[in-house]
Formats: sequence, C-alpha cells, structure tokens
Amino acid sequence: MTYHYLAYGIPVVSEIELPALLPYEEAANSENPVYVKLGIVPTDLLSPGTHPDHFTYCNANEMIYTLPEKIKFYVINGNEIIVEPINPNYKINLLYFYSNCLAAILYQRDLIPFHVSGVFVEEGKVVLFAAPSRTGKSTLAIKLQELGYQPFTDDTAVLFVENGKCYAQASYPMIRLWQNSLAQQKLLQDSDKQQLYEDNDLDKYGFPFHERFAAKPAEVQQIIFLQQEEGSEIQTKPVKPLDAFVELSNNVYRCTWVPAMQKNKIQFGLISHILKITPYQLVTRPKGRSSFEDFPLFIKKNLQNKQ
Repeated sequence: MTYHYLAYGIPVVSEIELPALLPYEEAANSENPVYVKLGIVPTDLLSPGTHPDHFTYCNANEMIYTLPEKIKFYVINGNEIIVEPINPNYKINLLYFYSNCLAAILYQRDLIPFHVSGVFVEEGKVVLFAAPSRTGKSTLAIKLQELGYQPFTDDTAVLFVENGKCYAQASYPMIRLWQNSLAQQKLLQDSDKQQLYEDNDLDKYGFPFHERFAAKPAEVQQIIFLQQEEGSEIQTKPVKPLDAFVELSNNVYRCTWVPAMQKNKIQFGLISHILKITPYQLVTRPKGRSSFEDFPLFIKKNLQNKQ
C-alpha cells in the first residue's frame, strides 16, 4: 500500500504509515515528492562526508543516520528516504524520521528549518517563538491556544523570504509536550497522548491536530525570542541586530548540520534578510518560579499591543 502526505509543504509518497504527517491525496501527482521506502541503508556515502554528531554521517546530498539497535535511515538528494528497522517495532522510533530525516531533506533542498513554535495572530499571519529545547515554546503555544489563538506549528518551521516579506511553512500537525507541561494545561487530554520515545525515562508525548493544521505558508508578523533569566519579573527587552542574528542562528534546527551539509552561505543570507524585514523582540521570564499562567497572559497583551 502507498500512503500520501505533506510535510513542510512537500509531498511525501511512502511505503509506511507516517501518522504524524498530514494526509494528502494529491501527492501522487505532485512534482518532486519525497519517496519513503523500507530497505537496507548503505554502509557508506557515495561521496566523502563528516560526522556532525554521534549519530550522523553526511555530506551536502546524503545522510546516514543510525540509532544503534533501533533504526537506520539513509536520506539522499532531497527526494528519497530509506528506512531500515533494526528493532522489529520500528514505529516507536519514527520520531527520528520526523525530526531528523525531514530536516535532512530540507537541507538537501537548500531550505533552512528553524526551532520555533507559533500561533496565528490574524488570518494568514503568525507570530513565532524562538528558543532552545525545554525553554517552553510548546507550552506557551498551548496556553495561547487556551486564550483563543489558533495553532500554527509546534517545534519547527521553514522560513523564507518572498516579495519582501518573511513567510513560515509549518512542519506537520503534531504537538509535543513534556509530562510536567501537560499537567499545566487544559486543552489536551492526557488519555490522547502518544508515546514518542522507546525509552520510558523520557516522558515527552505527542498530540495530533490534523483538523486545525494550516498547510499553506503564513506571513511572519514578528519573531519573539524567549529566555529565562534570574529575577522575579517577566520583561520585554529590545534586541540589537547582531544579538538577534546570533539568537536566530542558534535556533536553526540541527544547526550543527549546517557546515557539514555546506549550507553556511544560504543560512547567513537568509537570516540577514529575515531580520531586515521582520520585527523581533526578546521576552524573558524568571527562573525558579512557575509562570505557566502569567507568561501567556503577558504574551497575549504584548501581541494585542502590536496589532
């Protein structure tokens, strides 16, 4: 059986089910799809590569991604992914397909993914929250949905510039939350959570939102960098252009892959262009105290003042 999906706006034609992705029946007739197949991953790349991390061996057009005793992936030319299960229960390891293989496809297509969450602030326009893992991007987006905002993307998006405006293309309709964040929100039901890791010590879970997912790109109204700082107050701070460049560069998804995949020049030019045309600011929240409730209210007021 063949399955058809969209991921980052790209058609995906797959031999295996990929339930986190958006079903898309037109994928069979679309141009330049990604083909996903079960098979044997080659032992080496066609051209010399480097190891940007312990699991990854890659060059500009190929990547071998290996999780020992679990699963292997081979991503090539931006249009093919070979999945080689090691553990028979390979589906529990598909999180690495969504997070790493799709990112490799993007880089091979000269597209840059960013580590951001986001919500719609009006029709066709979004605000993005950029921050490292475990800083609260997903939790903030969920709490803003409780306050009436519609979801855009949870963890990643591709940013691009067109006709003098910055746009974002959402990844796929899956919200991911740690268990402690799940306990602080009212939108998602604990009974609907899906385990994302084979390792039970990692308590992060996925929640689909296919019905509310926007498959088309949206204009980026502003980018908000999130940080935790010592102190007791939530604050908005201006950001110098150079600091903004560093912040956005640090939030490029799998940023250690950029030099290994020879995308430094593309990344530099894109970030420079984005920051010239897109408003941005820094919002800090205090370390050491809970801000699950007052932080989204602060952000909501901030967003209303910008409209």
